Parts: sequence; C-alpha cells; structure tokens
Amino acid sequence: MTKRKWYYALVLLQVLFLATMSASYYAMDIWGKEITLRTEPIDPRDPFYGDYIRLEYEVETIPEDRWKVEEELKEGERVFLILRDSGEGIYELDRATTMWPETEKAVVLQAKYERYDSGSSNYHVDIGLSRYHVQENTGLLLERRETLFVDIVLAPWKQKKISEVK
Repeated sequence: MTKRKWYYALVLLQVLFLATMSASYYAMDIWGKEITLRTEPIDPRDPFYGDYIRLEYEVETIPEDRWKVEEELKEGERVFLILRDSGEGIYELDRATTMWPETEKAVVLQAKYERYDSGSSNYHVDIGLSRYHVQENTGLLLERRETLFVDIVLAPWKQKKISEVK
C-alpha cells in the first residue's frame, strides 16, 4: 500500500473508534438495565465547574457482614457489588466480592476499593459516579434534601452512567 492509503486507513480507524465510543454511551439506554440507588448529596457548588452535586451512595459503605472478600485489598483494586431489589424499586447491597458472580440474574456494580474504617467497622468503595452536574442554581435545592434517588443505567459491557437524579 502506498503511504496515502495507510494514512487514510489510519484516519478511518480513529474515526471508527471515536464513533464506537460515542455510540456505546447511547446504546446503554437501549440495552442497559436501569436501577435506582439511594444517595446523599454533598458539596453542590464549585466556582470553576458551576453547580454540581457530589453523590455518596449507600452501597459504597459496606458493613463487615456483607464484605465477602478473603484477602486484604489495596486501594484502587476492583470489587463487585451484588445488588438486590428492596421491593420498592430501590436496589440495596447484598454482598461485596472480588469475583464476578456466576449467576446471570444478579445485578452487579463494579467499584474500586478505597479503605476500611475500623471505627465504624465499614469498608468503603467508589462506584465512579460521584459527580453529577445540574442546572445552574439548582444544586443548593438538591443539597437541602436529605436523601436523593439516582437512576443508573448498567450496560451488559460493564459501562454505567447516571440517567436521572430525583
């Protein structure tokens, strides 16, 4: 192949890669599973970024009895949160493990290990959806509410995104 054909092939591959990344974000709405989690809003205003809420999910704080991890983890290691429906449409933590569950019916949320709090006997993880930008001048209204509910879409290819905060 000539240099010109290689150049066009390389440009085409880059465009296809970017198009696939963009399409996967929107494909989550079609093929993903939507779940609702309970959360608390924190820090709604940043002078550089505008109004946003920092979300702290209930499932990110794991009591010792639901922590099913044998070995000691380092910060940033992957943890899988197995969730169950509480009956009200809100998903709650069933258990946390380092192994992907065998059952296909389980709702699984991938997270990163942060730390163990010996004072409260809880493990803390980060699901990666802690920051959500809101319309200008609405962050303080959301912060005043004690509990928020967040709809999250989980794609079969393990990608996730926030679809709505209510």
